[in-house]
Amino acid sequence: MVTIDEVAKYAGVSVATVSRVLNGSDSVKPATAQRVKAAIQALDYVPNQSARNLRRSESRVILTLAPNFSNPYYSSILAGIGDLANHSAYSVLICNTGGQSENEARFLKMLDAHRADGAIFLGCRKDNPLLKDYARHYPIVQCCEYVPELEQPSVSIDNYAAAVETVRYLVAQGHRRIALLSADNAFISTELRRRGYEDALREANLPCAGDLIAMADADYSYASGLAAADRLLRAVPRPTAVFCVSDILALSVISRAHDLGLGVPGDLSVTGFDDVDYTTMFHPYLTTVAQPCYRMGRVSLEILLQMLHEEQVPRKRTFLPHRLVRRESVSPLYEK
Repeated sequence: MVTIDEVAKYAGVSVATVSRVLNGSDSVKPATAQRVKAAIQALDYVPNQSARNLRRSESRVILTLAPNFSNPYYSSILAGIGDLANHSAYSVLICNTGGQSENEARFLKMLDAHRADGAIFLGCRKDNPLLKDYARHYPIVQCCEYVPELEQPSVSIDNYAAAVETVRYLVAQGHRRIALLSADNAFISTELRRRGYEDALREANLPCAGDLIAMADADYSYASGLAAADRLLRAVPRPTAVFCVSDILALSVISRAHDLGLGVPGDLSVTGFDDVDYTTMFHPYLTTVAQPCYRMGRVSLEILLQMLHEEQVPRKRTFLPHRLVRRESVSPLYEK
């Protein structure tokens, strides 16, 4: 029996596009719709009407998968999703995956059981094979992280551009030994931030040596940040600035610097990433990249609702604007 996947492959379109044509949606371009109809006729495809009816039944539930709930970065995104869902008469089921693939698989089975209409995936790894499989059959939006090869909508900032802007700012302040404190994970954001850091240093003809890069644990934990910061700050010569891929890691650098008798920003400039609430809870207030987390959650659900209503989604990648917030943790090197 011919499947809808085979029709989509024959026509060179997505399964969702074939579904829209079968459902009589006018959101598909006429030329594309004609190509799908030709594929249906050529393959003698007969839709399973009962299965279609089952798929079109609504649970009014949105599945949201997050790596953890303790990171305030994710809580702001979840707030944006929840507020729009409430306004749109949907319920949100929030699932803590702990970053484990077996948990992701267990929760995504709720789509198979029709206990949820679609899913928003927070913090997916760039090599996630499970997401690729489910995205062929169900409406899924990737939020803050995405699988580069997956033709599925995503919402994030331009992490590469944000990293380049931050490092250029440190260079403009006179810093020449700029370290990177990153995390040992498979997120596309981590890769892009490191690439932006390295390219900005090359642009300024500055060193990008191995002793200037340290890795914290995959979950950006404060404890692992302390250990990584210790390695960076004991290097000889010591870096004069540290670009951190998260605010939690930046705070760990400031703490370790204090333990070693180094002042921030007097002896060391530090930047973070995300702009969560605690960046201004104590001095020095942290210079960081502000992500529109609440807006990212809301836009992710807006796109998912468009998919559920079989509307045309305009583009694969949605990049929201970031902002470099200049506070107290960076000072010009020539003033030291």
